[in-house]
Amino acid sequence: MPDEFQLVAGHRALDFANTLDNRYDPIRRVELLSSYQRFLDFAQQSGAVTPLQTRRLRGEVDPSGAEKALAQIVEAREAMHFVFLSVAAGEAPPRDSIDTLNRYLAEARAQQKLVWGQGRFEWRSPPPVQSLLSPLHPILLDAADLLASPDLRYVRECSAETCRWLFLDRSKNHSRRWCDMQICGNRAKAQRFHSRQS
Repeated sequence: MPDEFQLVAGHRALDFANTLDNRYDPIRRVELLSSYQRFLDFAQQSGAVTPLQTRRLRGEVDPSGAEKALAQIVEAREAMHFVFLSVAAGEAPPRDSIDTLNRYLAEARAQQKLVWGQGRFEWRSPPPVQSLLSPLHPILLDAADLLASPDLRYVRECSAETCRWLFLDRSKNHSRRWCDMQICGNRAKAQRFHSRQS
């Protein structure tokens, strides 16, 4: 897969929210979902779709439909980001972000059916090849599950000023500060070392 995404957040919905890199630096900001095809790359890498489903969707894409779908995908991502960011900061999420997220969740939930299997009921979604937005549905449902779970209190924002990605702190004492120790943690250590040497 070309240019793999850094999936370091510990949760698919948070990795999705992180697909705008250097969000707070207008000069260095990079849109990682630069096309519908790149969104499909993310969806496949994160497990929202299989390689076969990705190939089918790539075959169905027309440029105008892909452009419209991408605009909706980015709108959903931004809503998701600001809801989780508010939670990480201990603040009430913006009402418009919740409304936007709920609008997309309603479509994702409408596709689900309650089915009986192996002695219990479970929710099932159709394979994500129904529409160009179908690969977004598992990501939205993951976000909803996290928002309604006790783990929500462990959503954090990376302490690196140049990063600030969201992540789920699954560390033993829940004191993790970096989205990824190998990237942001080591960079911060190097900066502290350099400051002491100066």
